[in-house]
Amino acid sequence: MAKKSKKLGWSSRIMIALGVGAAILFLPTTALFLFGMLPTVAARVIDRTPERTKVMTVGFMNFAAVFPFWYDLVEMGHKFDNAMAILSQPLTIVIMYSGAIIGYVIEWGVTGFVASMMVQKGKSRLENIRKAQENLVKQWGPEVTGEIPLNQYGFPVETK
Repeated sequence: MAKKSKKLGWSSRIMIALGVGAAILFLPTTALFLFGMLPTVAARVIDRTPERTKVMTVGFMNFAAVFPFWYDLVEMGHKFDNAMAILSQPLTIVIMYSGAIIGYVIEWGVTGFVASMMVQKGKSRLENIRKAQENLVKQWGPEVTGEIPLNQYGFPVETK
């Protein structure tokens, strides 16, 4: 069976060409964000869920950590040498990637918190259902439990 290839339309080709052109035009910014946002790229590869919550959380925190260095790049003069000077400082990389680590921690913590809240909500709902069942048995008798054997016509079978 032959694999179908996805063909790009003319509008997609134009957008890709404009994106590549902008990346070349703003090469210092491209270099800074390319290296600074690598943890977000890794999160995108790792996160297979449809919601992509890990990518969003890590990406936003990673961007927040890269942005001040981009601002410094603009203040120093938007030149490729200045971008390389910023990226060559180990503390810069540590700070940029620490933002991504904080994103991973937030995602892990929120996921655990939400999961525990859902478990507690489920337990509470189960307890409410059990109380409602007990009230039905008090009101209608043990026949509503479904535990009494029935004959072929649906009437209780007399046990001796």
